[in-house]
Amino acid sequence: MLFLLQARDLICNRLALLLSFATITPPSDADGANRKSDSENHPQSDGVHVGPHTAEIGASNNQALTDILDLLETRISIDDEDRQKTEKNTTIKRGWMLAAAVIDRLCFIVLIIVFTVVTLVFVLLLILS
Repeated sequence: MLFLLQARDLICNRLALLLSFATITPPSDADGANRKSDSENHPQSDGVHVGPHTAEIGASNNQALTDILDLLETRISIDDEDRQKTEKNTTIKRGWMLAAAVIDRLCFIVLIIVFTVVTLVFVLLLILS
C-alpha cells in the first residue's frame, strides 16, 4: 500500500513537471537592461516568461492533476476491495473443498461397508443353498 502511494506521488510530481507551460528564456543581456517592466502584460522575472494565459493553464493543470489523483485513489480503493473479496472467496472455497472431501471419504467408507456386507450375505446364501 505504501508503495502504491509513493508511486502515485511520483507520477503526480512528474506529470506536474511535464504539464508546466512556463518557458525558460535566457536574459537578453548581463545587466538586465532590456527586461520588460512589471506593469506590462508579459513580465519577465529571473528568466521565466509568464504569458497572459499562464494562470488559466496552471489552473487547468491543477484540475487535471486533481482528477488524476482522484482516479488513482479510486483505483487503489477498487483494487483493495477486489483483493479482500478474492481472499474471502478463497477462504469460502477452501472450506467447501474440505467439506466435499469429508463427504467423499464418508461415502467411500459407506460404500465399502455396504459392498462387503452384501458380498458376505451373497456368499452365505450361496453356501447355505
